[in-house]
Amino acid sequence: MNPSSPRGRLRDALLCVGERGDVSEAVLSAAVTTALRELASEALGEQSRVELVTVGAEDHPWGRSLGLRLADYDVELPDVLLYADQSDLPPQVQESCPTLCQEEWEAVLLVCKLIFMGLQSEPEPVHDDAGQHPQVTPRPPRSAARERFCQALAALSERPDLHQDEHTAQLRTALLNFASETPDNTDAAQRIAVLHTGESQQRPRLCLSRSGLAFAKVVLSAGGCPVPSCVLEEFPDLTQDEWNAVIHVAGLTLMAFEAEPAREVG
Repeated sequence: MNPSSPRGRLRDALLCVGERGDVSEAVLSAAVTTALRELASEALGEQSRVELVTVGAEDHPWGRSLGLRLADYDVELPDVLLYADQSDLPPQVQESCPTLCQEEWEAVLLVCKLIFMGLQSEPEPVHDDAGQHPQVTPRPPRSAARERFCQALAALSERPDLHQDEHTAQLRTALLNFASETPDNTDAAQRIAVLHTGESQQRPRLCLSRSGLAFAKVVLSAGGCPVPSCVLEEFPDLTQDEWNAVIHVAGLTLMAFEAEPAREVG
């Protein structure tokens, strides 16, 4: 890892959310939001809406998990993307990525959802005094499947020496072990490829296997696209800025797990 760069700091902070530990939610949230804003400033400038995203917990019937969520709407980012899976390919994205097809667009959103889920903490037991959690909550260690998925993502930046075919196979296997082999997940896994691309140097990036388009490029090209109707049906009060925030954070998360771009010397 390279914590001295905005990508490295965001990558470290996101991985810490799901790690075993006793760090308070406030500390984790501050680390993630600071790193997000840093990378957003570098990559997106004034159009960024990442300030609308925070780290927080939600109680489910199966436990309490910590992850990325919209601060004011109080919904987890994977849940927003869950309902965007079947959204139409936006014209703006098609213009930016002319070779992209509808099925690839759906796969990109599905993989982004799974990445957000993989970075969440393991569910903790929900106590009778739900809502009265201590400031510092011990988080259980990641499951083996979740850990392998996170490590396969981290290897994009940590293992540039790994052959792209081997890395692709590892990432596909880790994704399906974590997410289960449903038809949608299996199709999405086959559309994943780790390819060595980049303008200034060849570096490992998460790409679409057919077109070679980087996931981060595809996702960030959707910034400013109208909120899909299928998302509004489930979240009728979701604003355009909040949708932009989901897109921006998804794209920056993908960037954080890419290998560092070459730095110009002199």
